Amino acid sequence: MNSLKRKMIQQAQKQYRSIWPCNDRNDFSESFTVEDEKVFFWFNTEDESTHVLTADLE
Repeated sequence: MNSLKRKMIQQAQKQYRSIWPCNDRNDFSESFTVEDEKVFFWFNTEDESTHVLTADLE
């Protein structure tokens, strides 16, 4: 996993504390989508809501 993805995971943990991969994902390495020079990180929180963080590709 590259540094940008690690930073995004850390940002989500800092903001939401407890986070989990969405639905049928086994770990966070499966929780990223890349499209149009953007990286999207999808995850769930304790309240069972789905969230997404975005970042520009480095």
